[in-house]
Amino acid sequence: MTDFDLHIHSKHSIGVSPDMEIPVISSEAERKGLDMVGTGDILNPEWRKHVENTLKDTETGFKYQDVKFVLTVEVEDKDRIHHLIIFPDFETVENVYKSFEQFSSDIDSEGRPRLSLDGEEIAEIAKENGCLIGPCHAFTPYTGIYGKKDSLKQCYGDQKSKLDFLELGLSADSEMASKISDHDDLVFLSNSDAHSPWPHRLGREFNRAELTEENFNGLNKLFNREQGKVTLNVGLNPKEGKYHCSACNSCHQKYTLKQAEEFSWRCQECSGKIKKGVKDRVKELKDKEPEYEAKYLKAPPLSKIIQYTVGHASPTTKTVQEKYDELTRGLGAEVDILIDKHIDRIAEFDSDVAKSIRKFREGNIVMVPGGGGSYGERIIPDDREHIEQVKERRSSEIQCRYEN
Repeated sequence: MTDFDLHIHSKHSIGVSPDMEIPVISSEAERKGLDMVGTGDILNPEWRKHVENTLKDTETGFKYQDVKFVLTVEVEDKDRIHHLIIFPDFETVENVYKSFEQFSSDIDSEGRPRLSLDGEEIAEIAKENGCLIGPCHAFTPYTGIYGKKDSLKQCYGDQKSKLDFLELGLSADSEMASKISDHDDLVFLSNSDAHSPWPHRLGREFNRAELTEENFNGLNKLFNREQGKVTLNVGLNPKEGKYHCSACNSCHQKYTLKQAEEFSWRCQECSGKIKKGVKDRVKELKDKEPEYEAKYLKAPPLSKIIQYTVGHASPTTKTVQEKYDELTRGLGAEVDILIDKHIDRIAEFDSDVAKSIRKFREGNIVMVPGGGGSYGERIIPDDREHIEQVKERRSSEIQCRYEN
């Protein structure tokens, strides 16, 4: 099995850690338990030079130490919709760069270039050059395809049938995406969109797949359903997202879709604008019952689980980091601890963290959904009685319903 994260950014993108360089990414990916990672930002000339000089080009693909890399970039089209492109080699990167250069004012300065092309034109150039392409974080309201379009066809035109995958993003899971028949032929991906290499960012969402090769060719066969398959998507609970419920952008009061429409998308508490949530957007687009191949495990990064368990405000506190280091030194990579390691074995190092991991694996947590730009809240209950108490006390929030 191969665990991989194909969507990250380099230090050449806005708002990204200066630590996002290949040696650090590789080291942290190994500690995380990722076998393969996307380079991100490969159209940026400075980053491309760093990547080309740092990675080793082997018969089985690009690698740094024991971590495999594939050449990737996220681009923004003229409608502000984001697309993920995967390249077979540096020659192809250069060819696509030359095709895009005349349509971008920031391709030499920004890791995620803005292009004065639509989705169909971008996909056509990508496919003509033998690349793989699909929409990034498809349900994100501001830069995902369904924030602007009602179908893949509206965005990609005649190139729609040539798409290779659909990235779920932090706002959606496989069940939500599979309610839309447009997605029936696409492989679902969970990627981190990481802006720093640290374990609560890199690989916070990832994929587990049977791959014949840990490189571009293996991904090509996977997406074309020739060989291999995704067996597991691991990601955050979509309810944790900032735009899961329809909610006020100012005070974050939540509303059902029916309520928001009745109130003409104006908040009854502060008169602010109600932003349509991903849950309700999926409800509008749904045309079938959900059916999907790979299981979706809703689990946060290990450092976040430790944070909740010890009651700290951040996953980067000294106590959380010391506990993370202790667990990964004693038990191995984070991915193994989250998914594969027996709970009794984890309990030998920390029984409280082991209990929390069990609850996430079994789905025994309560999520108070986010909305209107405010993240959702995870509650790790003590027992079944506590779960019911929380659900009763905060029922309107959990159901994204306004009660005056």
